[in-house]
This record gives sequence, structure tokens and C-alpha cells, in this order.
Amino acid sequence: MVFDAGSKILKCAVADEDNSIIALESIIPEVVQSEDGFGRSWKKTDYWNKLLQLAEKTIKKASIDPQKIRYVTSSTIRPSCVFSDEDFNPLYIGSSFDILGIHYGDEIEEQFSELTGESTYQSTGHFPSFLMPPARFEWLRNNPDFINNKTIAHYIPLDSWILMKLGGEFHTNYTSAMESGFFDVREKLWHDEWYSIFDIEESFFPYPVQSGEIVGNVSNKIREKLKLSSDTEIVAGIADTQAALLASSSITPGDIGVVLGTTTPIQAVAEKFYISKKEIVWTTGISVKNLCENYIVESNMGITGQVIKWAAHLFSSKNKKEISEPTVMEYEDLGKQYQEFDVFEQEESFDNVSSQSVHANLGPSTLESASSERSGGEFYFPSPGGVNEFYITQKQLIGAVFDNIMFAVARNIEIATEIAHLDKFSLAVLGGLSRYKLLCQRTADLHNTPVKYLINPEASIQGMLILCDVASGEIKNPSDLNKYLAEKGELTNIEPRSIMTEKLQEKYTKWKIITKI
Repeated sequence: MVFDAGSKILKCAVADEDNSIIALESIIPEVVQSEDGFGRSWKKTDYWNKLLQLAEKTIKKASIDPQKIRYVTSSTIRPSCVFSDEDFNPLYIGSSFDILGIHYGDEIEEQFSELTGESTYQSTGHFPSFLMPPARFEWLRNNPDFINNKTIAHYIPLDSWILMKLGGEFHTNYTSAMESGFFDVREKLWHDEWYSIFDIEESFFPYPVQSGEIVGNVSNKIREKLKLSSDTEIVAGIADTQAALLASSSITPGDIGVVLGTTTPIQAVAEKFYISKKEIVWTTGISVKNLCENYIVESNMGITGQVIKWAAHLFSSKNKKEISEPTVMEYEDLGKQYQEFDVFEQEESFDNVSSQSVHANLGPSTLESASSERSGGEFYFPSPGGVNEFYITQKQLIGAVFDNIMFAVARNIEIATEIAHLDKFSLAVLGGLSRYKLLCQRTADLHNTPVKYLINPEASIQGMLILCDVASGEIKNPSDLNKYLAEKGELTNIEPRSIMTEKLQEKYTKWKIITKI
């Protein structure tokens, strides 16, 4: 049984011994927002009870004897976290988009630099400082009413806190620790300077272990609540994006995973700790028992999923007047029109595709685009003047929406590979938007290289199931992992289409010129 706490939705899945998901349920936990709009945390008083109710519902749907559940693990979106009291009761449960510490980031940065002689980015590999847990912690220290005037005794990544509440030891996994802003990513340890900056005890930070390690058994209380066996073991979890990398075996230097979701991190696995002089990438890592212990250079193109949601609503054939969530049918209709657009470009000549293409700059981009003269939210059309007649259709606008995502991915790959010193790379496209397989196909076309593709888009859940096999000893090394994936048949290669490569590369060149990225 695995838990996946995302930016909005909390999921629970139960899988059989072959790692086939037999039940998947989800809830949307209640969010508490601060009056100034910067704070966005989970409601601490009922988050845990809601999680247990979700687990009960999922087990019931699976129609299994709970005693047969052998392993439990979790993942969460980065850098979500918990600050707790001495008994690990939550005083604050923060999501990844919580910036309540926005006014304290610079202050903490200055204190850290004075003590270490380097910026927090140079050590933790993450920015901006106001987004990370240290700034949130300082805000909580200065706003004791928010935590009922109690003392914060521990910091714990959310995925590790879930496992601890189930009965696990006070721990975290290295991967989640490296996403915290408290951790020295290069040296792989908690920074000593935080103890003096915040006047905290040595017990403040959890002990780091590799993902896939056994960290305890479910407690008596949880066994009674969920009817689990005393033999049910708790497996150290992993950050959600790295879980997706594990699901596609993108864990060795030279592997790049593109996780198309709410945001789209592009993670390039590297042997060494590399950072950007311009501070345009994160540097993090992935550490899984018996499988890997590597660094990751991550470029992120920002909000992505929201753009597809917007397009599904905008281009709906129903022409709805009200603003509402797009239906499954509308998403499918968007995909059909995207397919028609692809057929159109296959049949058109190189010159016509080049001259008649529509480009978009709708938000998904690169961090370096912050200095661009072009702002997000624009379409660029070819001029109708000239001797040749042509007409723009809706499917070309839809194609531009998807191409914008694909081109932003390509630019981020260029950035990540340069900083990670990668001459060659293998590419995997994962995440919720990979449901649009054509987007993955056109990505393979653009790069003229095979793309690894997961048939099941629940990549993070698949990665956690692999962690359970690592814990059981079923997967002992990278060869075992690749053999498992081959036998499972979930991971396939999408081969590039030569007829599209030159056309898309020409469009990509124009997109970079137009958007000035």
C-alpha cells in the first residue's frame, strides 16, 4: 500500500504481488490560507484522520484481506514538510507552494552566508530561499499563535512523517532531505549552521536513510485501525519526481526524466554535484538502496498542467459560457484535435509547415525567460499577406499549445545537459500529461531519439511499488530493475519518425527566436 501526497490531491493505492494496482482512491485535503495570501498549508487538525479514512476506503475497494498487505511506503511533492512537537504531532503541514516565509528568506540567507561563506543555493542547490522550509520555520517562530504557542521540536519531510505516524522510526530518506533547504546536498548531511541560526536541538532533524530501507513495522494502533498484520513493514519513501524516475529506470548518469504534471521538472542524472552560476536550476539527488546514489540537475518549466486544462475548456465544442473544470470528454476531444493537427503536419511539405506554423508562449518556459521581453500568454500567427493563400484552423492553435510545452521541455533539456556536462542522454517522458502519447511521440521526433514511455501514467506510484520490491529483496541491483521492467511490460520505447524531425526542429528554432528564449 502506497501514499502519494501531491500539490492538491492525496492518493492511496493497493497493488498485488505483481505490482498491478488493484485499487486507487484519492481525496483533496482541506487547505488553510493566510490572510495575506502567502500561506498555504494543509489543515493540521484533520489531515491524519482523512489519510486513515482514505486508506480504509482503498483497502475496502481492493476487496482483500488487509493482513496480506506486506509493505507500506509514501511519496510527496517537493518540498512539502511537517513541523511537529516532541511527540511528532503536527503543528504545521506545509504544501510545496507555501510561501508564508517570503519576508524571511533574505534574512536567513544573510545569516547562513555569514556563517558558511557561501549562499544557501551553493550548498543546498535550491532557490528561492523564501520558498524553502527554513524560511517557513522562521515565520512560524515569529508567529507562535499559528501553532498555538507550542514549541517546534522536529522538522520532517511529509512523506517521512506519514510513515512515522504509521509506526516507522524518526527518519527521512536522503532524496527528500535534499529537497528541504536544510541539507548540504554536496556533502549529504544536515548543515551544522542551522542549529545556531535557529537555536535548535540536535534531535530537530531526522536521521537520513536510503529509499527502500525498512524503517519499522506498523504500530499496534494502526494495526487495529486498518486491520493490518504485525508483519507489515514500513519502507523509507522518496520524493514524488524521483519516484517517477525510478519507475522508468532513469537513475544513472546520462538519464533524463521529463515529468509532465502540474509543473514539469526536467531532471538530468549526474555523477557530480553541479550548480548554475546564474541560479537557473536546482541540484538535488536520488539515493535508492542497492540501485543508485547520484546527483540530479533539475530545470523546471513551471505551471504546465493548468495550460492543458485551459485549452480543454477553451477549445471545447460545447462552447460553455461558465467557467468550470473540463470534463473527461473535453480532454479527449482536445486529444483528437491534436491528432488531426499531427496528421496535417505529416502531410504538409517542410516549407508549408515552416511558413504556416502557429507558435505559442503560454507560460511553460524556463527560469531564464524571466528576463525575456516576451511575457507568457501569447499566440504568434504567420502573416496572411503574400501570394499564397492559407487559413489558420483551431487544430493549429491546439497544436501550438502542445508544441509550446514540447519546445519548453527541449530548451530546459539543453540547459540541464549543459550544466550537468552530459554529451549524450537517454530520455523518458512521464507524468499525468504523458496520457497524451502524441506529445511523447513528437518529443521523440524533435530530439530524433527514442523516448522511454510508461503505459501507466501513475509514475510516482509505480516507483514506490518498486521501492517495496527493493525492500523485499526482489530487486537487488540495476540489472534486476531493468529485468523487472522488461517483464512487466509497462515501459516501452517510442521511436522517432524521420518524416517529422526536420519539420519540428525548424519550428523549435523559430519558437526560440519568437519567444526570445
